[in-house]
Amino acid sequence: MEWLTQMNDALNYIELNLQGTVDFSEVAHIACSSLTRFQRMFTFMTDMTIGDYVKCRKMSLAAEDLKNTDIKVIELALKYGYKSPEAFTRAFQSFHGAPPTVVHKSGISKVFHPISFQIKINGGNMMMGSKPVVQIEELSNLKVVCFQVNCKEPENEAWNQMRKWVVSNLNDYEARRYIGYAPCGHHPESSEEEPHEYVAMMLLYGEEGQNDYISGAKVCDAPKGLFLVGDVVLNEFDDNGNIDIGESMKKSS
Repeated sequence: MEWLTQMNDALNYIELNLQGTVDFSEVAHIACSSLTRFQRMFTFMTDMTIGDYVKCRKMSLAAEDLKNTDIKVIELALKYGYKSPEAFTRAFQSFHGAPPTVVHKSGISKVFHPISFQIKINGGNMMMGSKPVVQIEELSNLKVVCFQVNCKEPENEAWNQMRKWVVSNLNDYEARRYIGYAPCGHHPESSEEEPHEYVAMMLLYGEEGQNDYISGAKVCDAPKGLFLVGDVVLNEFDDNGNIDIGESMKKSS
């Protein structure tokens, strides 16, 4: 799977740049993704943010430096991209449960190994280790309600249109199945400033898809083929009406 290779290439870039400041935009670029989409996917797959991952790796390596060399705290702070020894010490103690001086003397610290992504197929489910992540399903000859937009942040716009429609017209919208995809790719130029297309769809069942419209929403043919499916819970919105697809998928997996 090409996307899996790209995610691991992004992790390799992080590993090579832990000394200093990791450029998250470059990480996303290597993964052929927008920064927002990469952050959501990383959190979905690891249950931690990319920022927390980088901090854990830096603190793990910093402890090894302390135990094996005579490096000073101020030098460690500069080495791992912290603006001050105080900021570094706070991060270090938060991770290890002890300040740098104690770890240096005792030689006891936590270890956080690098992450790598490996996928295996087991019983029709895609697994991350032993944890089911998403289900693989084949779609064929189905109908959907379709909201397609083309703008700078089309994911939020499309899902907000979908949310307004389902809340107004359905009583069982939380139990429905939803599909979201970008026909031309998510930010093909790796820039979130460029408009692109995005489509939010809800699967229809039985007689619901017999007409061109249902309750004012356009009815379309569902895409055919194999899909990685996660249930998007449509009430996962913040106070501004924005949906976090990654957070919703993580909670319902």
